[in-house]
Amino acid sequence: MKTGYEEAFSNLQSDYISLCLEYAEGKAEEVFAYLYRTETMRMFNVFFRSDGKILAASQMVTSCNDEELMETGRNDISKLEEICSEYEAAVPNEIRMHYDVKTGKYDAEVAYEDYSIKDKVTPFQVFMNWLKEERVKQ
Repeated sequence: MKTGYEEAFSNLQSDYISLCLEYAEGKAEEVFAYLYRTETMRMFNVFFRSDGKILAASQMVTSCNDEELMETGRNDISKLEEICSEYEAAVPNEIRMHYDVKTGKYDAEVAYEDYSIKDKVTPFQVFMNWLKEERVKQ
């Protein structure tokens, strides 16, 4: 892995969080962004905590289009692949990003194994399970 990878990878994650915050128009307390990729599949989705409630992007009342948000997120996965290629790093299959707007705390879980083959689950199922887990915490 070449020097500069960590910074480029962190900047890409920041770009994803910024995209989500722009969509939320100041109404998000927390952002939960999910990215999944394999050679044949791309998925991006996000949910938010707003007014103490966990809401899917489509449930947020904003002037932005949630389909455009998802499409932009999916299309930006190519940037992840470009960064990994440029810096000779392994390309992750999954990134779970969590950002707390109030505290500025950011966490990410990065995975390199394609669980969809081994566990026979779809990325959408994994995303929905994460959303449900967060709703239980309310």
